[in-house]
Amino acid sequence: ILAKFTLEPTVTEPSTFTLQLLHAADQEAGIPALDDAPNFSAVLSALRDDFENTVTLSSGDAIIPGLFFTASEDAFGGAGRADILIQNELGFEAIAFGNHEFDLGTELLRDLIAGAEDDPTTPDVDESFEGALFPYLSTNLDFSTDANLADLVVADDQAPQDNSIAATTVIEVGGEKIGVVGATTPTLSEISSPDDVTVLPEDFDGNPTSEQLDALAAEIQQDVDEMLALNPGLNKVVVLAHMQQIGIEEALATRLTNVDIIVAGGSNTRLFDENDRPRDGDTSQGTYPIFTTGADGNPVAVVNTDGNYKYGGRLVVDFDENGVIIPESYNPDVSGAYATDDQGVADLN
Repeated sequence: ILAKFTLEPTVTEPSTFTLQLLHAADQEAGIPALDDAPNFSAVLSALRDDFENTVTLSSGDAIIPGLFFTASEDAFGGAGRADILIQNELGFEAIAFGNHEFDLGTELLRDLIAGAEDDPTTPDVDESFEGALFPYLSTNLDFSTDANLADLVVADDQAPQDNSIAATTVIEVGGEKIGVVGATTPTLSEISSPDDVTVLPEDFDGNPTSEQLDALAAEIQQDVDEMLALNPGLNKVVVLAHMQQIGIEEALATRLTNVDIIVAGGSNTRLFDENDRPRDGDTSQGTYPIFTTGADGNPVAVVNTDGNYKYGGRLVVDFDENGVIIPESYNPDVSGAYATDDQGVADLN
């Protein structure tokens, strides 16, 4: 008996990679952080449990001078140390330099990043301060010209290093490499006190021209390209851009190649999707996320949330086999801005 079988061809589905990005900006704690920072921690802890491939990043302004900031002098032996300890506890893997990091100059900033032994004149503080257990990032700031910060600079394009400064870092999750690039507003010298740090591009206005935006994009692109060249197989890139105006971050997105996500910072823009609940008194200032198109024709997601630990941002998105975002994978039931008030914590059990 001759049996004849027709075999259907095997169809292999293209592989996708799901990334959960938990993000914040402008933590810059005031007195409300006594409630909101622990609530923010609770929200992050609940969300982290849902997805294996998770990175936690901030686009800057983790500190700001004020009562909360100076209270660390008595509590931890130095101003601002509590803010950095909070970032460590929250598990941020990298933070971009914002403008407020430089408000009191680079000598104090060095102490916060590098850590320091306790002041012997404050015997009630019995632990040394570890400093930032994550890298601070910026591609368009040159720290070699500043004596306080120059020796904290480490090589780019490597895994996150504690107590360090770099332009980029590479985080591995689920067997995939995620490239992270920092960028800081080039108006830094006008709005803060970066001492001898060189800010690039030097010609940049508060309302930048198209040419000025092109120059800033070129600074970022150079480090994106270098990171990709030194890390074969890396095809997913997040830019932490502390630009003070979300319109600038949107403009950069259209000028960059091989960038998938931009986390905006400095503008405290409240982006919500259709299922997000604003805290009492807050209103929406735009749609989360802003999907736009990069210079290479691929989709780019721009995300932001309000600061001061009021919201935790969550972007869960799929990438195709080439590392390109699939906008259709965005689910408003999962992603968006999560309020960190008491109701927000209770909603996540």
